[in-house]
Amino acid sequence: MHPILFSVGRIHFYSYGLCMAVALGFSIYLFAKDAGRYIAPKVGLTYPQGFQKAFDLGVYVIVCSLLGARIFYVLENHSEFGNGQCLDAFKIWQGGLVYYGGLFGAIAVAWYWFKVEKWPFSYAFDLVAPYILLGQAIGRVGCFLNGCCYGIVADPHQGIFDWGHGWVFPGAEDQLPHLPTQLWELAGDLGLFFFLLWIRRWTIRYPWLTISFYGLTYGLLRFVIEIWRLDRSVNFLFRFRSASQATSAILVCLSLALITWILWKRPPHKAIS
Repeated sequence: MHPILFSVGRIHFYSYGLCMAVALGFSIYLFAKDAGRYIAPKVGLTYPQGFQKAFDLGVYVIVCSLLGARIFYVLENHSEFGNGQCLDAFKIWQGGLVYYGGLFGAIAVAWYWFKVEKWPFSYAFDLVAPYILLGQAIGRVGCFLNGCCYGIVADPHQGIFDWGHGWVFPGAEDQLPHLPTQLWELAGDLGLFFFLLWIRRWTIRYPWLTISFYGLTYGLLRFVIEIWRLDRSVNFLFRFRSASQATSAILVCLSLALITWILWKRPPHKAIS
């Protein structure tokens, strides 16, 4: 693993931070292009204006996603911050982020921003849905290089699931090979990114359908991966393996219900070209 890419004096440049920056940068850039092309004409803006406004939104998304990811981690691991360790909850540079918290934080600030700017809610969220998956995939590269978010101890009899009898991650502190669940999700996220990008030109005709398919497909992927991922909060909330698995189950159910309602009740719009 390579948690620190390089150092300049006492300043360290971390692989996880770089991957997060690249993930957010790529996702925001691709959404900004779509915003300039598809949303700007709907709200009376030129392509450059829509492009720039999407980048303005990206600044708020970055801040609130990091804040949400940290809050979710602190709530999930509150026992680590007792006995006079409360201030450690603010030491985000020491690690400790949960993806779902970041997702909810980003959605909340984007929702408010779309309302203020009078951008079409469903259209904007449907456009950005595939790019969320691309950002997640790049972020999992950072998790792998950082040596975190690994799976359970690898079993040599697990066949294709061990990916080379596992990897030794420094964060595990047991020197045993663990399943590389980060790479599993990387592959799954990339596959879902291309799938969602492919179907979006048809699903976007139905408001909220594309983002609902994101919730359904990613929720299923994350739910399954959590089976093999090592997590301290086993038997969380009705015996789920983790808080993330419980959140995934809720996300899948809500997304499936929304997809059913959309296809049954909502009239279609025009497809994008």
